[in-house]
Amino acid sequence: MSIIWWYIIFGEDWANQHYLSFCKIYGRRDLLNWANREFILNKYTTQNPCSLPTAEALREQLRAGEGSAARAQIAMLFDSSTFVEIGAYTKRGFSDFLSTEKSNEFEGVICGYGAIDGKLVFAFVEDSSRMGGAIDERHAKKICDLYQMALSNGAPVVGIFNSNGADIFEGTSGLAAYGRIMSAVTRASGVIPQIAYVAGKCIGTCAAIASMFDIVVKKDDASLYVSSPVLTGKDNAQDAIVAYSGSEEQCIGFVASMISYFPSNSSVGVQCSEICTDNLNRKLGNLDFGGDALSCISVITDNGMFLDLNAGFAPAVSTVLATVGGVKCGIVATSFAKNEGRIDAAAARKIAKFVGLCDSFSIPVVTIVDSLGLVIDKENEAIFAPELAKLAMAYASSTCPKVTVIASHAIGASFVLLGSKALGADLVYATENAEIGALTAESGVAFAWDKYISEDTTREQLISDWKASVSSPSVAAASGEIDDIISISEMRARICSALLMLSAKGNYSAISNRKVLPL
Repeated sequence: MSIIWWYIIFGEDWANQHYLSFCKIYGRRDLLNWANREFILNKYTTQNPCSLPTAEALREQLRAGEGSAARAQIAMLFDSSTFVEIGAYTKRGFSDFLSTEKSNEFEGVICGYGAIDGKLVFAFVEDSSRMGGAIDERHAKKICDLYQMALSNGAPVVGIFNSNGADIFEGTSGLAAYGRIMSAVTRASGVIPQIAYVAGKCIGTCAAIASMFDIVVKKDDASLYVSSPVLTGKDNAQDAIVAYSGSEEQCIGFVASMISYFPSNSSVGVQCSEICTDNLNRKLGNLDFGGDALSCISVITDNGMFLDLNAGFAPAVSTVLATVGGVKCGIVATSFAKNEGRIDAAAARKIAKFVGLCDSFSIPVVTIVDSLGLVIDKENEAIFAPELAKLAMAYASSTCPKVTVIASHAIGASFVLLGSKALGADLVYATENAEIGALTAESGVAFAWDKYISEDTTREQLISDWKASVSSPSVAAASGEIDDIISISEMRARICSALLMLSAKGNYSAISNRKVLPL
């Protein structure tokens, strides 16, 4: 007997209560399976279809969410009244077993475009006030559509992350949403700049997606991890990928500044200002930087302005974006005051990633070397060789303009790995008192000249002779590995001249490699 007849004869409530028992007693497995599905659907879905809202009703629903944190972030990031939302009325999808009590809820991500300091920028902002910012199929589709528009227009993408993760009710479709976003980010990598701002929760696979961006900025109290610190016992484990941390206002200001330093896309080439606001030939005098990279950078850059990236990670090396002589460039500098500027695996990784980023967008790289070589450490050794290999490959494979200055020391591997002519630097300068060689003078004397020490010849005299003959910049220049020997005072002027001369390098390479089809 059909359950419909049970409804007619006994009523819906009594039928729902006893029909399953009837099927079990009489072995009607076919009816039992059908009945189970009907009861589950009745339990988790509504019987009344949703009426389609009017356009005015949809607009009213959007206006109701204007006070959300996501909307406030958009207002802070973009120039006033320039943000235009796309896919604004996209609503969440449902499975057969998902409650539809929030059937009118908009998708948990806001996508659109606008101007930041007058430059076209696309952005997606995960809104935790909608679905908890949960990622599902339509969430991914909105982001992928945004990326397609950004690539078509050659404009940067800013992603603001604040999500509780995938929508578990979507099953594999929800998991595939992660893959689609990853695919979109990968296609855009090296083509347009991508900046991630972690404003809230960014955990699990979301953390992997954020780390695929060129720059990651993190709010102080935001969560960025793959596995919970409760399980791993380590807080802020992912800070190695974070370029900057601060308050909401500071982070959004940093993102806006990054947009101004990056070109809109990889085909723009080297960016030069029409007017340099600082003296191109400004002399530095006989400054003593005290082995501090940032002190040296501050007197070289225009008006002493720069953006320090990943300052808390591998502090012996600084990687900054700045303008020098009106040319926007990246600067890599080692601090002798911090472990004698020695390079470890973390420093190698930091430099390699930065050089690769600059090369992707034809941003010139200035390298200031003051280092006694490599760190000798048991813990570091396990991953050292691969990281050094990546560093060498980053310099050797890059085609952006590269200028290197040996400020004081370039000993051993640091001379080779940090922007040497052998790895493709366009110009390499050394200061008058620089020490360049396979070993320091002290180590060289101990290794090779100890036998010459006598009552008439002291160790100090031999060390002085080593610096003058073996490890002097004149010897390196004579071998062709140094283009010129300069004073500290003229360091900025020579870097400005080199960058301006090399500013057309990328564009000319593209022209010279152009193939002309036969008539």
